[in-house]
Amino acid sequence: MESGTANLMDMLQDRVRQLTEEKKWDEALRASEAAIEKARISLEEDEESIIALASSLEVKGDLLRELGYLEDARIVYLESLELLNGREGSTAQLAGLSASVGVLYDTVENDEEAIRFYERAIELYERLDPPALLEIADVCNNLGFIYRSLGDFKNSEKLFLRGLEICHKELGDDDEKTATICNNIGALYLKSGYDSQALEMHTMALEHRVKIHGNNHPDTAQSRANLALSMAQTGDLAGSRDHFDEAIAVYERYIQTASHEYAAVVENYIEVLKALGDEKEASHLLKKATKKLKKVAHH
Repeated sequence: MESGTANLMDMLQDRVRQLTEEKKWDEALRASEAAIEKARISLEEDEESIIALASSLEVKGDLLRELGYLEDARIVYLESLELLNGREGSTAQLAGLSASVGVLYDTVENDEEAIRFYERAIELYERLDPPALLEIADVCNNLGFIYRSLGDFKNSEKLFLRGLEICHKELGDDDEKTATICNNIGALYLKSGYDSQALEMHTMALEHRVKIHGNNHPDTAQSRANLALSMAQTGDLAGSRDHFDEAIAVYERYIQTASHEYAAVVENYIEVLKALGDEKEASHLLKKATKKLKKVAHH
């Protein structure tokens, strides 16, 4: 590929990314089509022109995925993968594309294909020198959720723990990724009946998130609510109540954007209040929450 053509391809791809960031969707789609058309016209047997077409397709796939055109994005990604398969020097791009296709299959709950592409992404990320550890952690987290939904505790735990190990070493405890995976492991343990282990993981997640976000943040409220549920499961109903109170107070401030989370926490808290024999407070909370959620629904 001539240097002038290569430069134009880079400019077009950068333009698509910029327009996407600015949410100028129609212009971004036109620019992505122009980039692909130019790449196809310029396609030869040389490595550079093939990679240019594959990259243009990937950029369009990213845009289509963001716009919710999942099947169109999948087709574009798979063409890009086919162009790059077996080509030296394309491992990182192949890994990213495999992960992206995995996300698409994950979104439509095609677990078998999602697992296949996620595992391929991990394998490719591991081949890099050095391995792309944080990308591996992200994929492990996604895979962990799939195996949890399939009831495969062993594989889910293994993947979450690997992701946690990577984030702990690479980012430290006071990072949202580390806190998120602690939270996910806690949820896995709670669902699987490992109540004391769930309590420890949710305690750590809350400690991390308080340091990262402070007390008045939805992520902190999520961890506080999960810890409250874990405490209830281990018999500490009074301690559970305190954390539920704080979590709900935060969610009420963010109810416009976190109404589903608020409703779920209220439901769990009502069960704890009933277990404590406080039917009056449970009824009061239900009425207050119903009123707040109706207001959100009408906005």
